[in-house]
Amino acid sequence: MKILHLGPSILPVTHTLGGAVQRRIIETAAAQAAIGEQVIVYSSDTTSGRTDYRGFEMRTVACRRNMPFRDLEFMRNAVEDLGNESVDVLHFHGLPEGCSFFKETHASKFLSFDYYIFRRGRVTPLFFAYRRMLRTFTALLPVSEYCLSRYQAYWKMNGVPIYVLHNGVNLDQFFPDPAAGLMKKKALGIESERVVLYVGRICEQKGTDILIEAYRRLKQKKTDVRLVVAGPPQQFGSSGQTELTRRIAEAGGTYLGPVEETDLAAIYNACDIFVMPTRSIEMFGMAALEAQACGKPVVCSYHGGLPEVVTAESGVFFPIGNVQALAESLDQLVTNSDSCRQKGIAARSNALRFGWPRVVDQLKKIYAG
Repeated sequence: MKILHLGPSILPVTHTLGGAVQRRIIETAAAQAAIGEQVIVYSSDTTSGRTDYRGFEMRTVACRRNMPFRDLEFMRNAVEDLGNESVDVLHFHGLPEGCSFFKETHASKFLSFDYYIFRRGRVTPLFFAYRRMLRTFTALLPVSEYCLSRYQAYWKMNGVPIYVLHNGVNLDQFFPDPAAGLMKKKALGIESERVVLYVGRICEQKGTDILIEAYRRLKQKKTDVRLVVAGPPQQFGSSGQTELTRRIAEAGGTYLGPVEETDLAAIYNACDIFVMPTRSIEMFGMAALEAQACGKPVVCSYHGGLPEVVTAESGVFFPIGNVQALAESLDQLVTNSDSCRQKGIAARSNALRFGWPRVVDQLKKIYAG
């Protein structure tokens, strides 16, 4: 089977400083190539070219425009590059416009999406155009049951097959590694402290402000606990300081900024507890899954797709936006080391359900119809 993947153009697919969609494309393509499929991934970049990447063909097309027109330029250039080349499957990631651009390409067309509103949805006159686009796909693939339910409530459409296809985790990259974790703690100068970690975008939507205040309260009881935060301010691809990143330091925490993909596993292994305090629009929670794969318990808000990723055995849930409940949940795990250890063991076991080969096996059945 010849499979072609296309995702958002805002970042190159090989961007190494975060981005769940980019990671999903690469890991899906690599797992498909590993079982003998012929896989092509298109990516936006500053130059055009073709190269082998983890067993599949990576094709870059040069894009000059800024968003939102960059996605349109990207798909137009990809169509021109593909030409009359035949493929069996076109798999789009967050690009419902793909069906329109590739309407002359005779292939099954699938759309994975991490958010159920496209291009601001109802607030634009394009809403009905997107309804027509969505009806042209062979199948739609939301990343969680929560994402599916929100999609159905928002679009109120029937007739197109819909399958929940969870994101996965690279179990060979993310696994318990105490030695790597200790080395990272020493590099950060915090080897004598217990670490509460957050990885992701730094913004109120992700609950960064809630986490900072909960940490302030926790520090009043447990002075040997360090909050470590890794990720970009606001959006992937950005860097620098914001009010929230400054408040992390003011509270006594450590802000690492965006971190390289190759450094993530060591950072997860450096923590005792991983926390994900999202307020809204958490369709899945890939970072919570990666932390669990490293054997770390998760404290997270009971929101969105997180209850599908974290279990009662592998973590602790708290009500959305409740600072005191978050502080108490962290305090309980910090205080009870045995409970923390048991949840860490359960976390690794839970993560095994989401290995990329399993995800791709499910996807192969979806492609076959």
